[in-house]
Amino acid sequence: MRRLLLVAVLAGLALGLDQGLRLVAAGQLASRAREAARDPESAEATISSFPFVGRLLVSGGVPRVRVRVTGAAAGPLRLAAVEVEGSGVRVDRPALLSGAVRLEGIERGSVTVELDGRAISEAVGVPVVVADGRMQVGTGALKADAGVEVDRDGSLVLRAAGRPGLRVPVVRTPLVPCAATSVSVRGDRVRLRCDLDALPAPLRR
Repeated sequence: MRRLLLVAVLAGLALGLDQGLRLVAAGQLASRAREAARDPESAEATISSFPFVGRLLVSGGVPRVRVRVTGAAAGPLRLAAVEVEGSGVRVDRPALLSGAVRLEGIERGSVTVELDGRAISEAVGVPVVVADGRMQVGTGALKADAGVEVDRDGSLVLRAAGRPGLRVPVVRTPLVPCAATSVSVRGDRVRLRCDLDALPAPLRR
């Protein structure tokens, strides 16, 4: 009985240490994202891996890393959110065990930029409402449904009947190193997305 109790205690301690190291590593990534963004409201990071240390020792990586920053700036544009995701993330094991997180590579990744109606309105100079997966431009009798697309340089372009295209440039930042290649409207946000073959430099260190 005592032996079983001892095994249970040791297993609990090992599990706590494992998850504690995972949270410390995620905290480092969130701190780097906060430093890389211009005056963000918040930054958080999650590392999806269980067990954390055991998987690292066997495979040298973790299945998924996600970093989300809200309220960051990209030039004059205030971004509702920036979300960076990487899957098949390779980690420098010796560095991690010494307390430093170094991400060496990914199998695939993406950056998603979210814009709300207020930021778009300020950028184009006319009222824009984004709600329930729809976008409308203008006010009163001049209000019209608008479609969205991305320009060659990754800028957001709004298309509404009776109006010329309204363009919203999205400046590249340390956390948004690529130009958007796709766009969608979900809920009250416009989401611009680009693919990555490496995580942004501030997160890799």
